[in-house]
Amino acid sequence: MNIECDDNIDSIDSSPDHPTRSTYFGCLVENPSSFTEEIELQYGESGLDIIGPTTIVLGPGNSDTVLIQVRATIHKEDGEYESSVTAIVNRVAGVQTGVLAPSDSDDISLTVDPYTACDVYDTPESVEIGADRRMEFDVVLDCSSNEGIVVTTRFVMIEYGEIDSENPGPAYWPDGFDDESPSCEIQTTIGFSTHDCTFAASSDSSSLSSFDICLAMQIDGEDTPVFCSSNPINVQKSLIGFSSTGSLGILVPILALVVIALASLVLWRRARAKFGQEQSLPFG
Repeated sequence: MNIECDDNIDSIDSSPDHPTRSTYFGCLVENPSSFTEEIELQYGESGLDIIGPTTIVLGPGNSDTVLIQVRATIHKEDGEYESSVTAIVNRVAGVQTGVLAPSDSDDISLTVDPYTACDVYDTPESVEIGADRRMEFDVVLDCSSNEGIVVTTRFVMIEYGEIDSENPGPAYWPDGFDDESPSCEIQTTIGFSTHDCTFAASSDSSSLSSFDICLAMQIDGEDTPVFCSSNPINVQKSLIGFSSTGSLGILVPILALVVIALASLVLWRRARAKFGQEQSLPFG
């Protein structure tokens, strides 16, 4: 008897988001003899779960392709895993073969893909922008990985619920904001982990309107995300008082200039009036 398995087996995604974390492959089992054979299938240890039929029956000269599933546990470490599928003839024409049972085996190579994903787990519900036109706050990231590496992440600001009118898609960095966040390097571990980072951005926009944003995370080398992973954050313009960063309200410097101008005008008028009075006094 003979067995031959697929050479190119699809890799396995062991991330928690994958619905099955598995792949399938086929093995062709042939019975070239002139008798009906009962064949036992055994699967070698690999660190992965290999699920398939344990016994098949083939008539003389017949063959069959058996479908086998390979499944990984959540966060199974990335890498290559070697295994084998062995076919052993248990019975020939109903007679037990015993210790001299003919057999055949084929080696298989299984791959678990590496992955790392980070989402924004915790942000403030609202922030206030002051005269410095800047926002800054701490962010907790929730990461999931099956590899222990250092990754550099960056924030992406998206206007919540808005579409770019010129290029339909997410409206990135609204109100003229630019990213000023410090570098956020994360040492991933196999499994779930949380990490603290700081988000900062500033704008030179003169708009006084409030709006809603949300944040997404981009890992170096990956495409810009199109969906947020944070809750919406309401961005308000603090006109009078203090912003979330401790800056004065947007109108405070303007009001201060107005007060200074008015005070200067009052002093000028008083000085002018006093000078006029002195000019009108008779010389004695």
